[in-house]
Amino acid sequence: MFNEYEKYLMMKLRQEEVERNARNVWKLEHLQKESFFKKLLTSFKARRESTTVKTNCECVCC
Repeated sequence: MFNEYEKYLMMKLRQEEVERNARNVWKLEHLQKESFFKKLLTSFKARRESTTVKTNCECVCC
């Protein structure tokens, strides 16, 4: 089992990890927003490419 000092060290490391994550949470939020906009742009580009009309004949209907 763990002695008191090992428990203290584990709790201290966990606290430091939580504080570090709290300081860096803005980076994660920024990455999530960036990936959302990238997905939005790629879906917009895919829709835009699929709506192009191709004309193969030179008849009056074209």
